[in-house]
Amino acid sequence: MPEPNECDRARPCAPRRPGDGAHPPVLAAIAAELLDADLTALAGEVSERLRAEEPAYRRLGAGELTTDVAAHLDATLDRLSRDRSTVPAGDAGCATVGRRRAEQNIPLPVALRGLRSAASVLWRELAARAAARTPAETTVFLEQSGALWTVLDEQSRALATGYDEGLTALTDADRERRRLLLDALVDGRLGEWSRLGGSLTRLGLPEEGPYVAVSAEQDAAGRPALAGAEDFLAGHGVRSAWRTTLDGTVGIVAIGEWRTVTSIRELLGTLATGRVGLSRSYADALQTSVAVARAMVARRCLPAGAVGVTAIDDDPVAALLASSVETSTEVSRLLLGAVMELPEPEQQTLLATLATWLATNGNSTETGRLLFCHRNTVRNRLARLEQLSGQSLEDPRSVARLFVAVEALRLLEPSVLGDAGSA
Repeated sequence: MPEPNECDRARPCAPRRPGDGAHPPVLAAIAAELLDADLTALAGEVSERLRAEEPAYRRLGAGELTTDVAAHLDATLDRLSRDRSTVPAGDAGCATVGRRRAEQNIPLPVALRGLRSAASVLWRELAARAAARTPAETTVFLEQSGALWTVLDEQSRALATGYDEGLTALTDADRERRRLLLDALVDGRLGEWSRLGGSLTRLGLPEEGPYVAVSAEQDAAGRPALAGAEDFLAGHGVRSAWRTTLDGTVGIVAIGEWRTVTSIRELLGTLATGRVGLSRSYADALQTSVAVARAMVARRCLPAGAVGVTAIDDDPVAALLASSVETSTEVSRLLLGAVMELPEPEQQTLLATLATWLATNGNSTETGRLLFCHRNTVRNRLARLEQLSGQSLEDPRSVARLFVAVEALRLLEPSVLGDAGSA
């Protein structure tokens, strides 16, 4: 019996690999033969199988699907026919198909089953050709056949990655389209709304009202006064769409069959951290820009620093003043006359006295109690205010003018009114 050589004693011989010198690349040779053949019939067979087994594929044209399958079979055979050590892992073609399947709304599991169907047909054809070879070559083919399933794994990963990229792109595009639609609707650019294929459904809203518009400022910390409103309302079965603005957020809320403006107001009130205004309800979505403008006016009916939800009907005088800030501020200063020229401490003393007197319905005794002074002091202050403003507190029209002036300062210039703002 011959002695074992040094190699045999030192270590076992290296395992043989498909395609090495001892095992000629039978799988690669058969794949090359099949690659040179006409793949149209195979592609058609796979396409018909997919359309029969997967309803999602029936939305695609038979020709389009067959073309995709033919390209995939060609790419797979090309990879099997070459030395795989020189071929990079992954498959750009499958990644492209994955992105397209996401766009076509074909589920990822269905797309992956399509790859396996193509692989099973290829295996059948490769095995049939291998069976026609010598037994030794057939044995080598079987040893090397795992390469097909390795390629399938790589293709599946590439397709899944492309599918995720496609979903991300679709989500980003949908988000941008939604933003453009909402901007056009809120700003009243109805021509642009129409060109974008305007639809309330695309905003996540019902096509028919009623709706209510919402305007919320940024709170004292610089955060939206209705942070997370869309998810919060959705949790209560209310659909809405929101847009960020320079000074806060605006929203369109679908009132729905089982809700009212009051119930929407109550929901938002539990979330608000600053001033929030509501419009009246409206049925025509194309009137959203008008409703948003009214909601912004309603928001300004609350004084700066307040927290709460108000509607435009809550205080008609405040709504009138808030609808034109510049004019209201100018008129209030005009009505108060020389009072506005006094040094700040004296000015705020007189304005606080007037605001408290108006709030107590002209009761000097109650005004003195609230301001911690004698009622005669109240009367003296009011007399000086009458002299400086030119308004008489005995004249109902003058009292109305002074009330409007104080309300305007309370809403629009609270720093001028000082402590009177809390009266």
